[in-house]
Amino acid sequence: MMHIEINPQMFYYGFPVILLTTCDSTGKTNITPISSSWCLGNNVVIGLSTQGKAYENLLACPEAVLNLPDEQLWQKVEAIADVTAKMEIPNFKKGIYSFCDDKFTKGNFTSQASQKIKPARILECPIQAETQISAITEREGYAIIELKIVQVYAQSDLVFQENKINPEKWKPLIYNFRHYQGLTECLGKNFRA
Repeated sequence: MMHIEINPQMFYYGFPVILLTTCDSTGKTNITPISSSWCLGNNVVIGLSTQGKAYENLLACPEAVLNLPDEQLWQKVEAIADVTAKMEIPNFKKGIYSFCDDKFTKGNFTSQASQKIKPARILECPIQAETQISAITEREGYAIIELKIVQVYAQSDLVFQENKINPEKWKPLIYNFRHYQGLTECLGKNFRA
């Protein structure tokens, strides 16, 4: 098989979708769909534009919930993908985003109180993680944000052996080269499973 050089405008090669909930200085929760993340232990690193409402909110209230939608929620995620809670976003292409002050209503999501932090969770998301910021590194136009997980919640039908998510039942929504996809069948287990 032959490989050729390409120069894609984006390189979203398959990441789980996260509905990030954050609070502004008045305590109002906002939802931001993101797909740039990775985890190690109880630490999560996310990438955000410094021009958006989520970043502004994290500076005001350094807490966030990682709400993980399953593949059945893709249309609800897409319903809020092109709206922003920030009135003006400099340097963003005009006409791509529209203003929406209530993404819970627009996406038909249900707000659920968090237990250890201020931003609300999203009831429809089967897995949720309450987090606090441990570090922010700003780059040109975006930020790398390190989060510490303080509490995880999972739908009871996804849990086995007390604290494990059953990978045969969990069907995360994946953002794959700007398309929403689910997972295929399990191919095998890692030795740590």
